[in-house]
Amino acid sequence: MLKAVVTDLNSVEEAHRPFYVEKNGKFFLNVTPAEGFELDDVKGLKTALGAERNNVAVLKEQLKPYEGLDAASARTAIERVAAFGDITPDAARTAVETAARLSQLDPAKEAEKIAGEKLETLKGQLQAQWTARETELNLAVKNANATVESLTGQLQTIMADSQVKSEVAKANPLDDARDAVELLVSKFVKTSMKDGKVVVEVLDTNGNPRIKDVNGTPFTVADLVAEIRESRASLFKPDEKRGLGTKPGNEGGAPAAGGVVNPWAKETRNITQQMVLENTKPELAKQLKAAAGVKD
Repeated sequence: MLKAVVTDLNSVEEAHRPFYVEKNGKFFLNVTPAEGFELDDVKGLKTALGAERNNVAVLKEQLKPYEGLDAASARTAIERVAAFGDITPDAARTAVETAARLSQLDPAKEAEKIAGEKLETLKGQLQAQWTARETELNLAVKNANATVESLTGQLQTIMADSQVKSEVAKANPLDDARDAVELLVSKFVKTSMKDGKVVVEVLDTNGNPRIKDVNGTPFTVADLVAEIRESRASLFKPDEKRGLGTKPGNEGGAPAAGGVVNPWAKETRNITQQMVLENTKPELAKQLKAAAGVKD
């Protein structure tokens, strides 16, 4: 049997070789077409046929959902859908539901509801702003109070130091004793704020404000310095106006009871100091009374 194509003509019987024609290095059987039959490459045709058969099968599967559908009815339906443009069925359904819901709403009540919601939102915003501002102001007040307290403390210290230094300087202390005298005076000096003013007070050993007499006259820093000068004359320079540095009425001697001013003496009578000494130092009070000639 003759082959349709051979690559080696020698593989064909010699008598049949004239029936072959060479094309592109191969030898094809030279057959004249007749009654619809001819020699051709059917490999490509088979591939195309397989592809077409596959396409037909796919199309049949796609057409199954539409079996029994009337073409005219389908065309009409498509035209109606096309009238809605890009609107999808889901979007159309949502629009219908929204329209139905809106048709049931009372415009007046809805307007009131919206206004109420806006009011609540505004109230919340204002409250937040107020809270932030209040926090800011509270912090500013706190800082201001701290600054005022600090400055007040500094002012009180300056006022006390200034008054102590001024009064000590007036008493003319020894140069090398000035610091000691100022320290001694400062020990009994306290400052405080009263009616917005700095008040300098002299305290006793118990921390109570000292007074001069029954009228409640304050015992001043000057009085304290004078008292220390009388009791510790060795810390001060001699005062020519005081003669030998003794107090008039004391007969030229030192103050009674080791330099303490005698509140029972005629020249230095002080009822308040008498009461203080009797309550705090009864033995010293007895000595001072005896020195002044006062009997119990």
